[in-house]
Amino acid sequence: MKKLFLFVFAFLIASVPVFAGSFSDVPSDHENHAAIEYLYEEGIVSGYENGEFGPDNMVNRAQAAKIISGGFGLAQKGDYSVEFDDVPSSEWFFPYVMAGKEAGVISGHEDGYFRPADDVNLVETLKMVVLAGEVTVSDEVNEFVFSDVEQDAWYAPHALYARNQNIVWPDEEGNLNADTKMTRGEFSEIIYRMMIVLEEGGPFDIGMTWDYYKSTVLPFKMKVEGSWEVIESDEQVTFFKPDTEYSQFSPERVYPNTGVVTVAVDDNEEGLGSEGYFDNIQGAFSGADYSEFSVDGFPSLEVLYSNERIVDWYVYLDDGRVLAVYTEFGDGDFAYQLQETIKTMLHSLAYQKVSSVDYDSILNDIFEVVLVESEGMDAINTLPDATIIDTDTIGVGTGPIDYYYSTEVDYTFKYERESDVILATEEGETSAF
Repeated sequence: MKKLFLFVFAFLIASVPVFAGSFSDVPSDHENHAAIEYLYEEGIVSGYENGEFGPDNMVNRAQAAKIISGGFGLAQKGDYSVEFDDVPSSEWFFPYVMAGKEAGVISGHEDGYFRPADDVNLVETLKMVVLAGEVTVSDEVNEFVFSDVEQDAWYAPHALYARNQNIVWPDEEGNLNADTKMTRGEFSEIIYRMMIVLEEGGPFDIGMTWDYYKSTVLPFKMKVEGSWEVIESDEQVTFFKPDTEYSQFSPERVYPNTGVVTVAVDDNEEGLGSEGYFDNIQGAFSGADYSEFSVDGFPSLEVLYSNERIVDWYVYLDDGRVLAVYTEFGDGDFAYQLQETIKTMLHSLAYQKVSSVDYDSILNDIFEVVLVESEGMDAINTLPDATIIDTDTIGVGTGPIDYYYSTEVDYTFKYERESDVILATEEGETSAF
């Protein structure tokens, strides 16, 4: 027992970042964890001397200038002249403010002051990242953006761009809340998303932090945003985003802000091949747009009614059955966000064999024995597909460390041989613990 205590104590001390990330107040389940970790690893943000990041602390204009300067590569020349009465060259933020001003990203007030200690709000942040990213936006907005954003508002073009790139999301009433003061966590999230958008050349993937729903009755898995309801039966699975404004309780009708995704399986009793099956679908829905593609190598057909906000997918499986996914959303204030959410769900769709094994129960049992000596391998062996993907021969001073991955549960297990113990678990296939 003493050996185990010492081992666990040493392990916990050595691995605090595994569980809490780089900062003690930004655990892995914090909503801004990925953003803060990314910016920290890039050297763009830092924490306080006590090891905290302070994600709920407000961001002032001086701090914003430094973070934006680092995030978007605004060079500090070091030979600036003083242009703001309250930004002397002796201040730490002087080169960042001046670099931002020279790049046209930030500006002062009409009275000649910059006011570095003032908090930054949301629309100021959006304008700065659009300018820093050198993105061209239209001077005029002729479409709905958010419930509380007038089309002629000075910040409407920046808000529209941020919406279309999934950099910002509305609240439950569909509002942007333009004047919201930015916390360090929220500000980091926007900078991070904008950097990813510029790097990837497209909208930010809102499903990056979503969990997979893994069906036990139908051969599929799909990422689902946490606020969506799941309605299961032996014949189909329905994912449902109710319209809370109208107290919607059932997915049988589409309200203005409803989203519905239903997955079912057609046994294809007539035995049609994929080509014949798809021809049949196109004949039934002659007014739609069609496109053929593949899901995990299976031939697939998309049926699109863009004006009616309906998209259906048909995936022809190797056993002759067809996995059908029916989607629809309303035309209310959340229409754009519902569309993006459903699009993300569809593109995460993957084939998964139906198994009688209760993998959720097995995974929970494994979680129970993490850091318990002499039970690690027995626990891993309950997953028939667990295989070693990497080995650290040096380990943590006690011997080699193996990384076992199971596709069935989509988890990696960090296993130390000498003490026969699972040190940690991580979702996905990785050895970066």
